[in-house]
Amino acid sequence: MLKNLGNQSDVKDMLKEQVGDFERDADAAYRATQVLAHIEQFDGNGVRIVGSDVANGSINGFTKSGEAKNGTEAGRLQDFGKDGFASLKGEMTNVSSVGDNKEAREQAEKLGFLWELPKDDKRSAEEIIDANPLLKNLGNQSGVKDMLKERVGDFEKDANAAFRAAQVLDRVTLYNEKGEAQSGGQVFNSSIDGFTKGAEAKHGTEAGRLQDFGKLGFAALPELKKSEEIGSYKDFLKANPDADEASRQIARYAAIIDENYDAIKGKTGSSDFNAEALTAYKEKNPQLSDEVKEALDFWSQPGAFALLDNAKSPLEQGTDGKASRGDIQAFIKTASPKDVGAVGTLLEAVAEGNLLDKVNTDPLNKDVFDNPQNYSAEQKAAVLQELKAAQSLIVQGSGAGMWKDDKSKVQIANNVRSHPDAQKLLDDVNKHVAMLEKDAAVVKFYNENATSEASKVLEGSDGLKRALQSTYDNDIKTGAALDKLWDANTKDGKTDQQTALAQFYSSAQSVQGALGFSKPGEIQEAVQKSSHNKDFEAFYEKSLVSGERLKELLKTESFEVATSQFSMEVAMYNAALNPEFTGKYDDKLTENYTAIAQENVFNDASFEDLKKAFGKEGSEALDEEKVKALIDEISKSNPELLMNADGKPATSDQILGVFRGNWDLLRQGTKSISELGLFSDNSSIKAASGAGVLHGVSGLFMAGITIAKGANGAGVLTDRQIVDITTGSVQSATLLVEGGIKNVTTMFKDIKDVLEPDVYKDITTNLSKLENAAKGLGGLAGVAAGAYGIFDGVKSIRRGELVAGGMSITAGSLGAMAGLASAAEGAAGVLQLTGSVVRALPLLAGSLGIAAAGVGALALLIPGLIEEGKQETRVDRFSDHLRDYLTQYEIDGVENGDIYDVPDSEWPGPEETTIAS
Repeated sequence: MLKNLGNQSDVKDMLKEQVGDFERDADAAYRATQVLAHIEQFDGNGVRIVGSDVANGSINGFTKSGEAKNGTEAGRLQDFGKDGFASLKGEMTNVSSVGDNKEAREQAEKLGFLWELPKDDKRSAEEIIDANPLLKNLGNQSGVKDMLKERVGDFEKDANAAFRAAQVLDRVTLYNEKGEAQSGGQVFNSSIDGFTKGAEAKHGTEAGRLQDFGKLGFAALPELKKSEEIGSYKDFLKANPDADEASRQIARYAAIIDENYDAIKGKTGSSDFNAEALTAYKEKNPQLSDEVKEALDFWSQPGAFALLDNAKSPLEQGTDGKASRGDIQAFIKTASPKDVGAVGTLLEAVAEGNLLDKVNTDPLNKDVFDNPQNYSAEQKAAVLQELKAAQSLIVQGSGAGMWKDDKSKVQIANNVRSHPDAQKLLDDVNKHVAMLEKDAAVVKFYNENATSEASKVLEGSDGLKRALQSTYDNDIKTGAALDKLWDANTKDGKTDQQTALAQFYSSAQSVQGALGFSKPGEIQEAVQKSSHNKDFEAFYEKSLVSGERLKELLKTESFEVATSQFSMEVAMYNAALNPEFTGKYDDKLTENYTAIAQENVFNDASFEDLKKAFGKEGSEALDEEKVKALIDEISKSNPELLMNADGKPATSDQILGVFRGNWDLLRQGTKSISELGLFSDNSSIKAASGAGVLHGVSGLFMAGITIAKGANGAGVLTDRQIVDITTGSVQSATLLVEGGIKNVTTMFKDIKDVLEPDVYKDITTNLSKLENAAKGLGGLAGVAAGAYGIFDGVKSIRRGELVAGGMSITAGSLGAMAGLASAAEGAAGVLQLTGSVVRALPLLAGSLGIAAAGVGALALLIPGLIEEGKQETRVDRFSDHLRDYLTQYEIDGVENGDIYDVPDSEWPGPEETTIAS
């Protein structure tokens, strides 16, 4: 302006009179430039001027004849020439001293701005500008660039000023005048939008908001919307007014992500909304509020992000590391926890997801099951995680009608390469889950990592930690959460107090773990504070201790399923109830179980099973040589199992002779295995033989049934496996005959004097391993022994030593989906993992499967019927999703075969096969 200044109305000469000869004197020139800047920026009343005339390089307001019009730049310059500095109103800003403006700093910090760079941020002004396209490309239309400097400092030289400028530009572009987040692609371009062709800043635009900031400073910017005012969070509270504090905080974290969805993508330049984008957004924006940072920290965990990943269509797509805004909103609406039980489940899911995130299962196949010793514990645990997801998917899909008609069944079968019967497919998944859950390396991996991983979930999320502590203090420790769960599980005619207690206990465990401590005694005290404590105690005494619950289950379930569920309920109640109360019934519990088990253990066994195991080539002819060899093997490895009361072991010939006699009775059809009464007091074996013979014979029957069915569906067994199963079965039979390990130990103490010291030492050493060896089998023998393992381990369970007690209770194992999909036959005493991998409490046995799931799962499913026109598309997507979990492991529901081995009679529709060619 000074260079181009003319002398219309003598303004140039008068300017020299006031400031000096600016054409020769540098100081005068400096004063002149400041005067011209002032008259351009302020009107006659000292009000900041904005508009296209500002900073246009010339003095505006002269008429064609050179007269200076009043109220214009020319008029104010003329007035200055007449009256000097007294004519100027409005204070110029020294941009170099803006950083010291305490009032501006206070205003800015109140709005959430950081006034200075974090101490560890050493970037220069130039580096900050280069990293912020808005700032780098900022023009000076209507003087906005100059005004920005006046408010934040010289951002082209001062790094702190550049940091402030970048935050201001973000605020005026990402939020409107009300502090509401803006959305849309234009929000995240590299320029300030809203200038007219004439360089005027339009009101209500980015340019308008920046211009207002230049005029009024930080006072022009509104406070940002508080998290509790976000629409999706308000909708959550309206739908769930009784949600606990932790549930509310998790929903609020999700709502923050929802509100900032476009900003996160736009400011990080991420084409996909993923966990990495959340982390990058936090790192690039240190000025974010603590709560926003916490939300970003929480949801950027791989285990947490996976919960958002496919929340909109969980049946039709798997997790791919990317989430849409619809996914996040669907999570808040349908999947976000609403009570203590759901909070526990979520925390476990996050912990397990974090633990296994780095494991790549793509190269793995069925060899994981054929040769598990060749794979790491992490790999097998990751496969287990996938199969658990498949369990839930099958049951949820069935409840949502994916297998509702013949066409859909065939469509899924052809795509997944599986049996068309969803239950058979689920059974196969369950068998493979059971194999991995019992894998020693997997058990060790979870025992060593699950607890520490759970405590990491809340790192960086202090708000959630405080909320979780509040939930623990106000809902869990008081027993209030248990009362709510009781109401939820006993309304509408339901009487499922077991699920209520299990959900409460497991969630309390999960919350304690996340908070970094384990106090089982506090959980027991909380149960005692519940208004339903007496109901729980009455059920334990009248139903569990008495054995009535087991008898009830045996009416509809196999011995394995009934005993699995019964023993797990016993464990659950011992873990949760007052130890002084449950401790009074230990002996009676074992005694009643033994009596019922002895009577029912062979209910579902058949001579056909025995023939497969011990018949010559599966015939009715007993393979005596094979049986005798097995007995001889046991005599060498575990002679105590065949010991009679006189201290002498039964011989293989004695055992074989009695076994042969019973084999003949079965072959002749005179009696069934159950009718032989092997364990009854009036048994012909018990009357005619010593304890060793009875242990051996009854153990052979158990072994035959287990061998025939395969070890948890493992298929053809090796000779070594057959020996192990037979040994374990005799161990299990010993427990059943004698009524538990305590009685077996007493028996040997009674004959100690007739045994050699070394022999007695070997026997007692073996007895300490008796239950664990037997219950590791699975199947009939494993379930029977596993129950004793729990009964004898109740003292450990009461102390919270669930693994030592032979089981573990977790929130992840207790949802309707997980419970229904569990392999119940493997549940009693053999699942010793900690973490949501465990299916430790199948309150609804796995054998009930899909038929029962349709009821139990309704709350988790997408409401409404599937429209006929959309069925084929949804089934196609669903089957693609399911295939991703199962096909690589050749899990197909077809025993010892594949889809081509499914008999025509088992395909739905017409008699001719409907398999795709």
